[in-house]
Amino acid sequence: MNRDRYLRQQAIEGLGVERLARMRVVVAGAGAVGNEVVKNLALTGVGRLDVHDFDRVELHNLTRSVFLRESDVGRPKAAAVAARAAEVDPNVRIRAIEGDAWRTLTLAGLYGCDALVAAVDSLEARMKLSQLAQIARVDFVTAGIDSRYATVEAFPYARGEAPACYECHLPESAYRKVAERYSCGWLRRALHAEATVPTTAITASVAGALAVQAVLRPDEAAGASRVLVDTRGGTASRVALARNAECPGCGLLVPRPRRVAARGDWRSALSTHAPGAAFVTLSDALIFGYACTACGATDVSRTYVGHAAAEFDDRITRCASCGELAVRIDVRAEARVDELAALCGRTPPPAKFLLANAGSGDAVCLDLEE
Repeated sequence: MNRDRYLRQQAIEGLGVERLARMRVVVAGAGAVGNEVVKNLALTGVGRLDVHDFDRVELHNLTRSVFLRESDVGRPKAAAVAARAAEVDPNVRIRAIEGDAWRTLTLAGLYGCDALVAAVDSLEARMKLSQLAQIARVDFVTAGIDSRYATVEAFPYARGEAPACYECHLPESAYRKVAERYSCGWLRRALHAEATVPTTAITASVAGALAVQAVLRPDEAAGASRVLVDTRGGTASRVALARNAECPGCGLLVPRPRRVAARGDWRSALSTHAPGAAFVTLSDALIFGYACTACGATDVSRTYVGHAAAEFDDRITRCASCGELAVRIDVRAEARVDELAALCGRTPPPAKFLLANAGSGDAVCLDLEE
């Protein structure tokens, strides 16, 4: 490594070459803000970057994304961004992971990371990524923009105490917005259209800079914090975020659950690490039952029962046999252990993890992907 590359920043406290080279950061989202986050981390010399994105490059992305070109239209965003970012500094190892970050990220893969940056525009995605970061005890940074404002929130989950989580200060309207994507029963609405937020390269660059500042200097804030910048008015504010004792997001994660690997036989692992646990909470809602109340036909039920609800949308509420909207679907993210065993047997449920009470105030997170 030629240290002269980093000559100007070496004199800045906290930006030493060796420390940065040891860092590993995961970036979820390779859009406008994700481009800026990856660019800044690569220029700084952070050792390893993992870039997750499920989307493909479209022409309108080019006005807000520094790493994208017309020749990239149609390519996976993660691959296009990683390829160009790798040209910035050959010492930085950049990996592109194509797919939804909730599916492609694992708890085991997050362990040892310095930070997870959520550069995504979905409230639901941020909630889920926040949960992963809390369990893995990895610092979590979110960055959001519109045409005028840039907002960055930092949550020091790597610390021993339990700080505020991403959901601690979400208004009720945020949950209503997430709920709009679903019909009754946790199934996505087939015809739901996501609203697009107009953004600019200016707000993206401000958000990307503040997000990377939070990643590189996590100790500058005493706890969870939010920074809001008005890019037109030139004003900014910072507020400390206190934990909400009634928060639905971290209620199950305080105290922090011990992560243990299922290693195939989830029932054996659960009885070992959480003996006597009668109920579990799943990271992903599952379909426990499926039957038509009009004709009683159930042959198609095995296509759905035992699968994650996220694999389907509300079109399955119409019976394939009689055509009526009369299907009763039992979708749950909480279940008795015996119910889950009857549904899945010894095969790990199709979820990332499950949470169980291990007794004496202790909680266990059973990692179903390891």
